[in-house]
Amino acid sequence: MGDGFRPAPVPDNETERLQEVSVLGLTGANRKDPNLNDIIQIACAVADTPIAMVNILERPDQHNLQSCGIPETAPTEMPIEGGLCQFVLAQGDVLIIEDLRTDERTRVHPFISPPMSLRFYAGAPLVSASGYIVGTLCVMAPEPKTLDARAIDALRRLADQVVRLLQGGAVRDGGDVVAPAKEKTPVRGQFHSQASILFTDFVGFTRHTEALEPAVLLETLARYFGAFDKICERFDLTRIKTIGDSYMAAAGIPAASADHARDAVAAGLAIRDYITAENSARVALGEPAWQVRIGVHSGPAIAGSLGEHGIDIWGDTVNVAARLEAAGDAGRVNISEATLTLLGNATTEERGTLPVKNKAPLRMFFVDQLN
Repeated sequence: MGDGFRPAPVPDNETERLQEVSVLGLTGANRKDPNLNDIIQIACAVADTPIAMVNILERPDQHNLQSCGIPETAPTEMPIEGGLCQFVLAQGDVLIIEDLRTDERTRVHPFISPPMSLRFYAGAPLVSASGYIVGTLCVMAPEPKTLDARAIDALRRLADQVVRLLQGGAVRDGGDVVAPAKEKTPVRGQFHSQASILFTDFVGFTRHTEALEPAVLLETLARYFGAFDKICERFDLTRIKTIGDSYMAAAGIPAASADHARDAVAAGLAIRDYITAENSARVALGEPAWQVRIGVHSGPAIAGSLGEHGIDIWGDTVNVAARLEAAGDAGRVNISEATLTLLGNATTEERGTLPVKNKAPLRMFFVDQLN
């Protein structure tokens, strides 16, 4: 390695992650699979790069299963701490390094010098059904580059295809993770590389509980949630659950959708407009208004089937979506920069970088309308 180069930190769950790689037997996958070759060729076309690779990240070595744009005599194994994919593992999501020579992590990496002479790197994690990063689909180029949101999303989807292909022969129940038989309810989990999570919460709900009879309070809450259900159905969101006066739904789960961010925000705006109309009627009747905060965040998540109890979702994306809702204002749809990147044309108001409970500060935006 080059002087001054520092490897990426080892993930906290590295022991469990390596066990997942071993259980799935991915390092012994067929390197000559024509479907795998097709995927990396498409990755090159999507990113407009000459090089693409599928690597399995074991330790101490990473294993190249398939590649294009590099000599056939190139080694298929190399120390993971000497590669670039280790930074995808540390980041936990798609990593874009537009210029390896200027990025603090890679400016002294040996790959920037001959014979590789690389300047651009993008890597999408290969995430197993259990949610562990087992490898990467990466693209590289000898000149600096940028990738737009559609190209990044395409790499994510191609990475999902790689995982489905590699896990095709693994001991899994339809690609799901199945809970031990001793559990009363079978829990089946599936990783989704991209989804959008919507949270709503009624502002000042405690005041309503003090002012209304319990039966009236519950009837009103049920009516609002029923309206939210219809709105989510219209925009292809799945209702996940309600907790007290909070409502949670997801776009892109269980069926993947290229428009998950736009669908989730559209549903949030429709909920905002519904509540505004309801409040106009309530105020006219001399009744107190019900104000709602709405938050949306996009990213990876694990969805779990709970049998007759429906589904639930887990992951940092869910936590951030809840924080965005809590950091919003009544009657506004508060979104993250990750959601904005996928949104397309919209009228927004940048709020700046704001503190988030138990999280690093986030750039937030109010969405007024989709264009």
